[in-house]
Amino acid sequence: MISLHGLTKVFAGGVRALDAIDLTIADGEFFALLGPSGCGKTTLLRTIAGLETPTSGTIRINDTDVTSLPPGRRDVAMVFQDYAIFPHMSVADNIAYPLRIKKVPRAQRTARAAEVAATLSLGGLLDRRPSQLSGGQQQRVALARAIACHPRAFLFDEPLSNLDARLRLEARTFLKRLQRDLAVTTVFVTHDQAEALALADRIAVMSNGRMVQVGSPTDVFQRPATTFVAAFIGSTPMNLLPGKIADGALHVAGATLPSPTGLPDGTDIVYGVRPEYTDLTTTERPDAFPGAVSVLENLGTSTLVTLETAGPLIQTVVPEGDEPRLGTRAWAVPRRALIYRDDLLHTTAP
Repeated sequence: MISLHGLTKVFAGGVRALDAIDLTIADGEFFALLGPSGCGKTTLLRTIAGLETPTSGTIRINDTDVTSLPPGRRDVAMVFQDYAIFPHMSVADNIAYPLRIKKVPRAQRTARAAEVAATLSLGGLLDRRPSQLSGGQQQRVALARAIACHPRAFLFDEPLSNLDARLRLEARTFLKRLQRDLAVTTVFVTHDQAEALALADRIAVMSNGRMVQVGSPTDVFQRPATTFVAAFIGSTPMNLLPGKIADGALHVAGATLPSPTGLPDGTDIVYGVRPEYTDLTTTERPDAFPGAVSVLENLGTSTLVTLETAGPLIQTVVPEGDEPRLGTRAWAVPRRALIYRDDLLHTTAP
């Protein structure tokens, strides 16, 4: 278990990279730190590893306060974005390197390197140098090196970002299966929300050094706590539409919808609906968003349709074969939506 209490990191010049973070990561959990570049996720990972010293706050691994311990005494293994494997060493020597640092006898570390390499399909590559390996093989060498020393936790800093799209998907499946088999606590940094949703047991969405929301992938996707999370999560961005409560109804983007409870007339809100949670019709409806079809984007088994309206653009997803023609007058019918007030989730819309 990894516990963070009031963890703060301020760099020279007053840049607050981490702002009083409190977090507990359960034993054996796959936990993702997600957010845009510069939000503090890599700084948080490096602080857990001991590569950065916190300005204040504490870090505990199980019952041990490791805040002031050097990286080598924290019993965690870090896999870097560029893998950081040694180009002059063989695969076997790279995997065994942490054991060499711990002064494990040569015969034992050689046997351990061979054992771990076999589990990651690297058995026939032990004598090769990194320059003779593909990107996916280099990534597996970095993983093997992390596994070899039986750490209490894995810390991954965007380990899939250097792989091409197909290999990235394969590596993602492999990594999740490996973590499940090893049952080792894993903290995974990524800016790719699809990667976080696919891999993690829980996700922390970060912005400006703070955790905006922590929850399961389902929670974060279906009930984003703020408009920032709503806009950031999802393979297609959520439609965030300004609206107003008036005459006992919700008026938004040319549609008149039932008013959510607890909001009086005159209240300004933001209405959030994912493109996947809308239906498209060419029949006029007062409870739907009107517009003209301006863009069609083929997603393979579905199509992303953009409606040009008098206000913001509205996007909806339709099944393959149901694409409207460009210029068609159409209405997007919301099936499941959220209401935001003052940037915070207020209630589920009817």
